[in-house]
Amino acid sequence: MKRRLFKTAFATLAFAAIITATETLSAQTKAETKLYNTALTKGDLKSANKFLAKFPNSAYAPKIQRLKDSLVFNSLNANDVLAYMSFVEENPQSFFKAAANKKIEELNTSKTSDSQALKAALQAGIQKEDILAVKGIKNRNIEYVAAICAPKNGYYTITTLAQNNGTWETVSQIQESVYTNSPDLEAIAVNPAEVKAVTVNGQQHLYFNYTNFSNGSSKKSNIPINDKEFVLNLYSMDNNSIYTVMFSGKQAADGNLYGSTMESAQSGLMANPEQTYLLKKLKQTSNIKPYNKELFRTQETIEWWYDNNPQSAGNLQFGVIPDNSELVQKFKEYPDKEQVGQYAVAMFDIMNNTVVVVYNKADKKYSLALCQTIPQSENDLELSSFYGEKGNTLVLYYYKGKTSIKKRLNLGSKRMY
Repeated sequence: MKRRLFKTAFATLAFAAIITATETLSAQTKAETKLYNTALTKGDLKSANKFLAKFPNSAYAPKIQRLKDSLVFNSLNANDVLAYMSFVEENPQSFFKAAANKKIEELNTSKTSDSQALKAALQAGIQKEDILAVKGIKNRNIEYVAAICAPKNGYYTITTLAQNNGTWETVSQIQESVYTNSPDLEAIAVNPAEVKAVTVNGQQHLYFNYTNFSNGSSKKSNIPINDKEFVLNLYSMDNNSIYTVMFSGKQAADGNLYGSTMESAQSGLMANPEQTYLLKKLKQTSNIKPYNKELFRTQETIEWWYDNNPQSAGNLQFGVIPDNSELVQKFKEYPDKEQVGQYAVAMFDIMNNTVVVVYNKADKKYSLALCQTIPQSENDLELSSFYGEKGNTLVLYYYKGKTSIKKRLNLGSKRMY
């Protein structure tokens, strides 16, 4: 009895499977399949359009759409850049979009050399000392010259020139504020070798990048400012707009820039084509790295000390130093450490500063007790020497010109007097 039930159930399942398979095969109607085969056989636009108009949601539709795109793309005039630009605009999801963009870029390649572009900019009245970069750029079958000029009052300028009866004249100009998050970065540098014409989403753009940096040093620590901002840009020739992505961080001794970009959070489906291009370009930049705190720990420790210990402060805050710090390594290499009660003390120069590093024998921890910038002139204060006294007290000698100043620092209470 049980065996009969099993056989009956199995037969029912098999029958259901046959019905399901039959329904799948017959999901496309005879009329739909016939029109599909006709479109493939004829291979013309009329047949493809007829099928897509009647069966836009068919399982066959993607294949016929690709056939249609192929017919349209291959019918374009191979020397007509406007035709390819229209194709990209009208068919943003086409399989042939990449090929069309490549063709646009090829037809839009300027024949104006960099020396000719510079000559054109000078002829148009642009001062040579103002020019950061200049490039020939072709758009919609017209030769242009784009000149990027140095910032004035926080704004840089892109001037586009075209020929009028053999004379280069300004046809458009845009002023754009220098993209920065730090007022301390007062200088800007454009890499002329990186300036080039690129096609993005069927439209011609001028790609360029610049770096915001500083030639100065920190007012407190006198450490050279190594903060930098790497800014990537696309200037649209068609809508006179600039798209920007920034990577900000610190430059290390190895020449790499370690930091991050806020714009990466906006990538993906919500990003426009220009931003997607710039983020991809950023990822391809070899000297851009994620922030590595270990590389800048010494600098950050010294700057922390200055931020937390105003000038002439009586009660100091010591900065905690991890065992793998460069400051600890320098401390261990120091030959004549002073033994002051429960502390071992070393004084040495690092990063434009004379520092006092203390090792507490009780808790086995290292601290940055004191910082003093290395003097740049005779009138600057200099931390010269020290020795230990009873009661965990450190005696410090400063010099300012010919004047000697004596101070004491209690390492236990962290009081300076």
